[in-house]
Amino acid sequence: MLTSIGVRDLKMQKLLYLQTDSSSVDSDVIGMSMVENGEINLPPDDPNEWPYANVLEAMNDGWRVVKFPELSLLYQDPFNTSLGCEFILEQ
Repeated sequence: MLTSIGVRDLKMQKLLYLQTDSSSVDSDVIGMSMVENGEINLPPDDPNEWPYANVLEAMNDGWRVVKFPELSLLYQDPFNTSLGCEFILEQ
């Protein structure tokens, strides 16, 4: 039986997308975005203002990795250096 619950009563999942230049969790973050409260939040333009410099910092702050980079995609086109590695974390 479904009950009526206010949106404020639901604990919404947060997702953190971190792009790095290698598959190591201590590799520098080169791009990021976050889904929070049902909205996509882009980071500040200045990387020095981003909340995490690498995946390990996010993990130490309570984020859990739910998807590691798919390395097979990186090796399909060795000349594509813009792809990077994407980690997806959740809280």
